[in-house]
Amino acid sequence: MLIEQPQSIRTVFFDAGFTLLHPNPSTPEICQHICKQLALHIDLDKLQERITEADDFFYRQTRQRRHMWASEDAINAFWIEYYMNFLRPFVEEHDEPRLYQLAHLITREFDQHTSWQIYPDVLPTLDALKAKNYTLGVISDWGIGLGRILHELHLNKYFDSLVVSALARHAKPSPSLYDLALQRANSIADYTLHIGDSYILDVLGARSVGITPILLDRRHQLQESSIDCILIHSLTEIIDMLDVE
Repeated sequence: MLIEQPQSIRTVFFDAGFTLLHPNPSTPEICQHICKQLALHIDLDKLQERITEADDFFYRQTRQRRHMWASEDAINAFWIEYYMNFLRPFVEEHDEPRLYQLAHLITREFDQHTSWQIYPDVLPTLDALKAKNYTLGVISDWGIGLGRILHELHLNKYFDSLVVSALARHAKPSPSLYDLALQRANSIADYTLHIGDSYILDVLGARSVGITPILLDRRHQLQESSIDCILIHSLTEIIDMLDVE
């Protein structure tokens, strides 16, 4: 599937987590590092084994708390609960204060830009689009710290607007969040793309206000024949789709 009338596109929005950025080092490694600071030594392989169950917890809870990302307090409370659940098998039973302390410190660690890394395809894509004077923006379900993280990673210079759910008080896939992004970028939906890694949050959210959605599948888990939207596996594919040199 290709972009209809690519020459008409003037604005490109991006999701942040797992579209522009990913944890660095991995989530288990960051957890292990924080645990060591509090004299809790956990084998990295054991932490890796918890990832599948942690992912299940994440998706189950976020489906139940659809508006969670619209509140900074709710976001922080969720991540503390998430990491408490993640580490519970490694902490002595009934030692909830220590478990809470660990989860709190890990949550704060992810507020630091040093816990995030830019994907290799991001800068070439942003450089190419910026050189052709596209309006660029970020729409993200994130806490208020995202702006600082983008600034410290020197990404903010590329973006004309940033819409963060915790500040906007709306979360994906709410049309209100995407309408706000269009207003801040002074853009028209018909001439706008949004790229993200979630079908429900990014594709359906963007489509609800008339923005053309593009689903990013970095792990090559999806087939284009099974998806009713444009599917890419690297951000640099956008350069060819828009015929940007």
